[in-house]
Amino acid sequence: MDHGSSQPHNLEAARVRSHTLCDIEVHCVQQDALPGRAWHQLSNRHPMLAIVWNEAGGLSEARPSLHSSANRSNLRRHRRIGQSSLIPAGLPVWCYSDQISRVEAVRLILDVDRVFEVMGGEFQVARLAEPRLTFFDENLQVLARLLASSQDELSSFHLFGDSVVAAIIARTAHLSTTNRPVTSRRLGLTKRQLTQVTEFVHDNLSRSIRLSELASLAKLSASQFGRAFKVSTGLTPYKWHLAARIEYAKRMLEDRKKSLVDIALEAGFSEQSHFTRAFTAANGVPPHAWRRSRLD
Repeated sequence: MDHGSSQPHNLEAARVRSHTLCDIEVHCVQQDALPGRAWHQLSNRHPMLAIVWNEAGGLSEARPSLHSSANRSNLRRHRRIGQSSLIPAGLPVWCYSDQISRVEAVRLILDVDRVFEVMGGEFQVARLAEPRLTFFDENLQVLARLLASSQDELSSFHLFGDSVVAAIIARTAHLSTTNRPVTSRRLGLTKRQLTQVTEFVHDNLSRSIRLSELASLAKLSASQFGRAFKVSTGLTPYKWHLAARIEYAKRMLEDRKKSLVDIALEAGFSEQSHFTRAFTAANGVPPHAWRRSRLD
């Protein structure tokens, strides 16, 4: 996959982990720099949202050319690490830094058709043709850090990654509007929609579920579905799905013949350690201790 970076200067080789979430290309990038000034160019045939969520040793900025400087006074005044840039399709933008040692970023390749599907038409696509460089948004920072820190678990929890990416796109849509706000679905799911979705989740606990599957059942976009589901249940689809997996695991734990490894896999976790972390976080005790308290 093309993560958009080229023409590096004074940089180490980038470490990139790529994912497809909500049918959107997502690249988590860790870039180390050598002492002195460093830069590289960002450009893609699709619009790109680049969220720098960690800067070590200094600040980076996105420039329309190497010889121009973005205004970072607002960022410096707030003393915050991180920044974002929305880069139109085909537009070359220079990422520049001086004496920085490491930059960590999440880059979303915003294929217009995919973005439109995620938002159910609630997106001013023309805004993706307008560059917005080196701005700070706390919500994008939080979402990017959450996504980058959870990469090891994305293979068994696509629903989580899909939901975070849908939230990033929804936030981008909000930031891209001026006088006309993005409409939002404030109502929850109908009883029929909620029943269809929850039954589907229970029938598929052992495999990774995509947000698009649940949204399709409810005949909503991914963004609309995520908001409506939370109104109806008080939980995000990912948290509800995780809770259902843990309850299923509890029932299996009552069978002494089942090993923790088998229970973890049957409940849809990629490995026992992942299952143990999730179970402990939800119940305050690890699964073996929970089982002992119930069966002894």
